[in-house]
Amino acid sequence: SAAPSLGGESVMLFDFRAGPHGWEPTHAVENMRVTADGLEFDCVGPDPYIQSEPVTNLPLGTPLRLTIRMRSEADASGEVFFGRGFTAGNSTPFSVRADGQWHEYDVQLPPQQAGARLRIDPAADVGRIAIAWIRATDLRPLDAGQLARPERLAIDAASPGISAGELTIVHAADAWDGYVVRVDDQQMAQAHGRAQLGVVLDGQPVYVDLADTTVAIEQATAERLSVAARVVDAGGANWLLRRTFTVRAAGAITVETSVAVDRERAVCHLPMLTLSAGLGSFGESKTQAVLPGVEYLEDEPSSSEADVRGPQAQRRIVDSFRPCFPLMSVVANGRYVGLIWDRSDRPATVFDSPDRVFGSKAHLLGLWLPGGDEYRLENELNVFRPLVMAPDRPVCLTATLIGGRGQTVQPAVEQYVRLRGGLPPAPDIEGGFDAAVKLLAHGWLDSALHEDGIWRHAVWGKMFPARPAADALGYMLWLAEHTDDRQLAERLRAAAQRGLARLAPAHDWDARCSHVARPFAPLLFGQIEPYAQRRLDNARQAMAGFDNRGLVRYRPLPGHTDYGATHWEDHANGLSATRLEPILETAVFTGDAELTRAALAVLDQQLEAYRDTVPRGAQTWEMPLHTPDILASGRVVAGCNLAYCLTGERRYLEAAREWAWSGVPLVYLDPPVAGSVGLYATTAVLGASNWVAPFWIGQPVQWCGLVYRTAVQELGALDPDVGPFWNHLAAGITRSGLQQTFPSSDRVRQGLLPDFFHLREQRRDGPAISPGTVQANLAEAFGKTPIYSLRRLAPHGVLLHVPGGIGRVADDNSTLQVEIDGWCSKPYWVRLVHIPSSPKRVEFEGGQVLDVEFNAARQTLNIRVEGKGTLRLSALTSTASAAGG
Repeated sequence: SAAPSLGGESVMLFDFRAGPHGWEPTHAVENMRVTADGLEFDCVGPDPYIQSEPVTNLPLGTPLRLTIRMRSEADASGEVFFGRGFTAGNSTPFSVRADGQWHEYDVQLPPQQAGARLRIDPAADVGRIAIAWIRATDLRPLDAGQLARPERLAIDAASPGISAGELTIVHAADAWDGYVVRVDDQQMAQAHGRAQLGVVLDGQPVYVDLADTTVAIEQATAERLSVAARVVDAGGANWLLRRTFTVRAAGAITVETSVAVDRERAVCHLPMLTLSAGLGSFGESKTQAVLPGVEYLEDEPSSSEADVRGPQAQRRIVDSFRPCFPLMSVVANGRYVGLIWDRSDRPATVFDSPDRVFGSKAHLLGLWLPGGDEYRLENELNVFRPLVMAPDRPVCLTATLIGGRGQTVQPAVEQYVRLRGGLPPAPDIEGGFDAAVKLLAHGWLDSALHEDGIWRHAVWGKMFPARPAADALGYMLWLAEHTDDRQLAERLRAAAQRGLARLAPAHDWDARCSHVARPFAPLLFGQIEPYAQRRLDNARQAMAGFDNRGLVRYRPLPGHTDYGATHWEDHANGLSATRLEPILETAVFTGDAELTRAALAVLDQQLEAYRDTVPRGAQTWEMPLHTPDILASGRVVAGCNLAYCLTGERRYLEAAREWAWSGVPLVYLDPPVAGSVGLYATTAVLGASNWVAPFWIGQPVQWCGLVYRTAVQELGALDPDVGPFWNHLAAGITRSGLQQTFPSSDRVRQGLLPDFFHLREQRRDGPAISPGTVQANLAEAFGKTPIYSLRRLAPHGVLLHVPGGIGRVADDNSTLQVEIDGWCSKPYWVRLVHIPSSPKRVEFEGGQVLDVEFNAARQTLNIRVEGKGTLRLSALTSTASAAGG
């Protein structure tokens, strides 16, 4: 039978078929009128909305679900604002089916106070709207009372146990939920021990103490341990509980829990798995902890207001789509313990570090039923609707307990990936590579981004004016070389030529409209040395921004928000690395010895200062300095990649690997929703802009992930030992970016990347960003020639820059030979840095050498070539590079 609701009845707030009830057109709305269908009006511009007077019949003091019956001929963007005043954070978006048909939309609201009003933004732009009525349903959670607190378990030495490598579970012979978890002979967690089963009898919650069950060990072998328990509830129903532990792999034990009852029961609390990590051992302290995409902690509390203020700071139980993948883990004493589950089982994931739910002075990791959005409001421990269990039909949940050694959450995340059989397949793109090329090309050419040879960074009202952009030219020429549509190719080349004319005579190759733009413009268009000198001058000035510890100190501008207010330090790895990355890139491009030494010294200081920390603080234009941030991971990885190119020292690749893993908890490696977009979408930050809104947890901001993607893509190219893994991850993020890109049917935003994406609604939103951010590594995602490559060539320590791919390298002390896969059909430049001497011969087998420029003072060599083939430099003198190595 249907689950009973514990809330109140539905209330009709407004029936617009009987009148407007005080609603008024407020912005970009005209022709509002009452008809037999309801309230009809025309949206006549961007951001249209209507609003009510104070709603006198609105249920107060309890969460609500508004149901809006609406017909739309506008677009998919809908939002409800609420409260006495309409401010950032006091709104809930919803996705609209703009097909001209009637649909009902459910929108959740937090508890409201007297005097609250409503505002409906039914669309983002023009179109006709009709609203028939609005209802409100009270979603008051059940007042479940105080659950029993866990107590430390005393397990007899002769109790049965099971081990998987360093992970061991020991179970009391006479207690349900009476087991401890050890890693390398140290206790890391224990079961609750006093778990309770909650049922609704005569409309009230009644609890069964599972410590009073009759328990039997059904099986105890080296590979398998099975426990059963029986209990009778207050209404006379008989319950059977079973839990089986099975070795899955080293450091991993599968836990299967089933619960059955012999008559129908409405269940309000069913703890399938509850762990108290640290109870009786490391307590409330920890090194790190993670719930991917939701919490990413050092020794600090979860659900804090360091990144989010107000009700959304409470993240003990979040909606099922928010975690990037189903893992939770706590690290302490050089060891980790954690849980992995199946998202499709839809349990309520309970994560509280330290545990304030029970006050156990430990860390709470739980998988409880009822779960899912249909039974429980986000961040509510109590349900508003019980789970109805049918007689003799067990409810089951399978999870995996993991444990091992580690100083950070990285080993737990790696264990998750291993147990899932590696990374999931990258998303399929309808039409494949050819369709992607055409879509991005139309973004450059035909969207509102482009304006006669100049380009906006993004399309969003008047916020981003069009300007000359050197990166756009290179990206368009690459697309022209990779499309089979001759007319489209010619349009791309003509637009690039027009853009070059708009850029001249400044030759400002740093002018860009994309979040990712490698230094390929001077290699395509020349003026390399003036560009290098400008970069060098700027980098030398930028070095003054680091203190004597190599860090960038956050200082708010006078009269502006202090985004450092909630962080325990005035610096962060993301802030420092963001300033250092372009300096290291300049060192790689110019070869300047003094800059190289200074930049490497600063990087070494930063790597030491931020060892084993959480990536954070790379977006302090709107985010708190404390906020965990995938951009921070990407910036540090990019810096380490560049340092390896400068030095050849493996320690930088090892550091790049560690920081690359630090970004993985912000990538969706498990489908969060049923829609096509989800896998490899990236959560940018675990917080909210200005601590309030927008709230970004569970809302992909793919451009941030694409910056990280470029860094791990380069790591994959530099480090063949781990290359396939990082290349696969990068391809997945790129392809998700393509999935999120506005389709060709959106004439204004076609081919552009939305600033953010609503997963549940499968809807694009925010400024529409230039195609270059997706395109930067489009080639690698489809096995094509990259737009730009950088490699260090041993033994000379030569740095090779190519607008294209770099193949096999053969060298000795006097001759360097390298395969060049240039994609440009026109002449282009290849740049070599740290060249020890001018080669006596420069040959390009398969192509043609057009010009050679050697700068003895800078030890750089620019070679203008045409075609692709094998570049051979003869009669070189071997010497160490300026950076050493």
